[in-house]
Amino acid sequence: MKALIFVSILWAFSFGLIKGQLTGIDPSLVSAIRLLLCALVFIPFLRFETQQKLSIQLLGLGALQFGVMYWAYIQSYQFLPGYLVAVLTIFTPIYVYLFASFLERRFNAAALVAIIGSIIGAAIIVYKAPNDESWLVGFAILQVANLAFAIGQVGYRHFTRLQPQATKPTISEHANHMAIMYMGGAIFSSIVIISNGAYQSVDSINANQWLVLLYLGIVASGLGFACWNYGAKQVSPQTLAVMNNGYIPFAVIFSLTLFGESADLTRLSVGLVLMIGSLIFLEKGINSSRVKK
Repeated sequence: MKALIFVSILWAFSFGLIKGQLTGIDPSLVSAIRLLLCALVFIPFLRFETQQKLSIQLLGLGALQFGVMYWAYIQSYQFLPGYLVAVLTIFTPIYVYLFASFLERRFNAAALVAIIGSIIGAAIIVYKAPNDESWLVGFAILQVANLAFAIGQVGYRHFTRLQPQATKPTISEHANHMAIMYMGGAIFSSIVIISNGAYQSVDSINANQWLVLLYLGIVASGLGFACWNYGAKQVSPQTLAVMNNGYIPFAVIFSLTLFGESADLTRLSVGLVLMIGSLIFLEKGINSSRVKK
């Protein structure tokens, strides 16, 4: 749980940096650089498993959770304003919980209601009415990103828990898993920028932008995704689902305090109450009752 909260704060801080420093750079190039940096940083931990099946699964999950997610997320900006992208990412918890329920063959209606409550809370914080009809296309594309991220994290949680060492995984084992996944994501994103020619604009990136990219690639993405997937194994599917929107209140708070933006404090307060209430209900209610059983 602590790992998920840490990453939520880390990712929330990144939004201001991206908006303020990386405008003008091809988004697919930004994503590719971030994932290539992730792969480079984790190369020292890389060793393909003697269980080749798991390595192949991790490569595929990395291409999906990181590569496809970033690609679809970026494409959605062609049809959606930034605020609506934030709104429509809030459906990820539903996909996380439903996919996890399918894999684990268990379903809890009360948990689903709590997750929907957290989504409503997130929507209250960020929602603004769309001003044109192109959002339907953007919505469809963005749901591909949401599904890719949901399937990736739940798939990692599921496949690694099936391994003999899953009851007590070591940091080095997790780092090795993430190295393979980052390689899958880097391969996918490299194919994208080669096919669309975005790699040719790398010379236009200035020194300050390179510093931001280094931070985003090594810390926000590299450390962030590694901690997120590690935390995903430590909590229940419903808690993981709710935490997928955990960055939203932090992002709004940082926008207000660090980046000088404005927000509706009433909506922020109501949304926070709903999100935190849903999380407390899941952690103290449903999850604790399951332990007693």
